[in-house]
Amino acid sequence: MSHQLGIPKSALNSLTQMVDHCAQVKPGDEVVILAHTDGLYGSDNLVDEQAVSWTQAVVQSRGANCSILWIDEVMKEHNWRMPPVVKGAITEADLLINTSLDLAIEEVAEFRKYIETVKTWYVRMFPVTAPLLMTKWAQTPHELVEMIRHVSSNPFMTHMAKFVMTDPNGTKLEGYTLDPVQRPGIPGMPYNSWRRDASHYIPWPEWVHPPINCKDVNGVFFFDCMLPWWSRYIGIAPAWKEPVRVDVKDSRMAKISGGKEADAINRYLKMMEGKVGDGIYKFDTFHFGIHPNAKVEDWQCPNAIYKRIIDHSHHSNVHWHIGSAPANEKYNYYPHITADIRNTTLKVNDKLVYDKGYLCCLQDPEVLKVAAKYPDLPGVPEKL
Repeated sequence: MSHQLGIPKSALNSLTQMVDHCAQVKPGDEVVILAHTDGLYGSDNLVDEQAVSWTQAVVQSRGANCSILWIDEVMKEHNWRMPPVVKGAITEADLLINTSLDLAIEEVAEFRKYIETVKTWYVRMFPVTAPLLMTKWAQTPHELVEMIRHVSSNPFMTHMAKFVMTDPNGTKLEGYTLDPVQRPGIPGMPYNSWRRDASHYIPWPEWVHPPINCKDVNGVFFFDCMLPWWSRYIGIAPAWKEPVRVDVKDSRMAKISGGKEADAINRYLKMMEGKVGDGIYKFDTFHFGIHPNAKVEDWQCPNAIYKRIIDHSHHSNVHWHIGSAPANEKYNYYPHITADIRNTTLKVNDKLVYDKGYLCCLQDPEVLKVAAKYPDLPGVPEKL
């Protein structure tokens, strides 16, 4: 098939994982690939025509009908929208493969709710260029990353489990995790279920564990990077040199201090308070990446914003939500601002979950059993 479609073997490995194991494309399916025209010329909506063409070819090789929808939609700050043409395409499709950075259901509540209403399967495709399709990150078996996501939930199934989180930068947080079924405002992602049982949203590659709600969180937290979707609007780079310090008291941010990044975050949160209320200062939710190979070189992805998105899904990346305010009638967006660290040690009820940035469940027998099924594809790194 590689020769017939003109696709390099590495990229074909990746797209096989997406089409067969993640999206599970079937003959006769109506599939739409969504991409931004401006992403071809340097915008944040990174994409290239070769990656889109390869994706279309593999989808069609499974007997599905596959169309490409190029849009030219410049998103307006705090007035992000779901273009009507996209809504129409979703309505008539069995599957939407989305390459857009701007149009993300993690932030745009209208998008998430519409996907759930019409029950069209939605795959957010992260390897959006030909070089990214040829990385170990993209070639890692989808089933393996799903299993890591599943097994990594085990320590958080106990209501009011005590956790202690530390890192070399001085982070030290203590608190309690809540019962995973008591998590209002985060629909469709229960701990004991695969995504197909929980929602119509499937990221590819799979990237994070579901959010963990906490209470009585106290301590200090240092971070030096965040997800770039919001950092762009805050006006800072997605990663910086001088860590920002957050003093946490009773699951609230009591003080944010540091350099210019801290000043910018403080200003932005004050502005957001007027849109979503006092919840923007809550510090009660964290989760983490679950992909064992989500690291790429600069030559594979010179775009700093997109490289940070990939890093965010790496198993070493733990992040807290800066604020837990939900969307509302006047502001129909999720403030999904994150604070990321990558060298944490985490204990839950004295069980070691992270050891100096290594997610311990990567060595779980269930995970290793799945990895053994794919000897020719990237697996899990050993603990050093």
